[in-house]
Amino acid sequence: MATVPTTPDFTSGVSSSTQFNQLSDAIDFLLSPPIAELRQTVAQTLTTGVWASVTFDVEDKDSVSGHDTVTNNSRYTAVYAGWYQCSGGVGFVVNATGIRGTRWSVNGTALNGSQTSEAPTTVTAAQWTPRTKQIYLNVGDYVELQAFQSSGGNLNTDVTTTNQSHMSVRWVSN
Repeated sequence: MATVPTTPDFTSGVSSSTQFNQLSDAIDFLLSPPIAELRQTVAQTLTTGVWASVTFDVEDKDSVSGHDTVTNNSRYTAVYAGWYQCSGGVGFVVNATGIRGTRWSVNGTALNGSQTSEAPTTVTAAQWTPRTKQIYLNVGDYVELQAFQSSGGNLNTDVTTTNQSHMSVRWVSN
């Protein structure tokens, strides 16, 4: 199990190379915390009236291998326990019927206070964003961005260059 490096105790007044290595490891971890930037480049069909976890087939960055582009590719799985800042967005193709929504889920359960929803526009494809949240994850817990649409029929996510669904996850503290 991966653990966040801790700082050594210098109270004895004597410093060892082991203590300096511990301090170096802790500083390195804080300067380069676990981070993932994920994108969707293959359209996903969303069923009307059903929340669905958004799939991500591209990793622009995944510093600790918390995401897999093939197996469970909707999930970012915590390698280190702690608070993670999660943000993202879901691109929907043009359709003016119903509502669109986004929310976060942890281990398959919707996260309270994370849902947003609104009516779509008729002019262009649009991006819906969930609330940016600080989410606590234990090692092995996973977070997913979920999408909802109620157009009355199936509706695809938009994967144009400027409107791809995306998810950002960054470890921020214990």
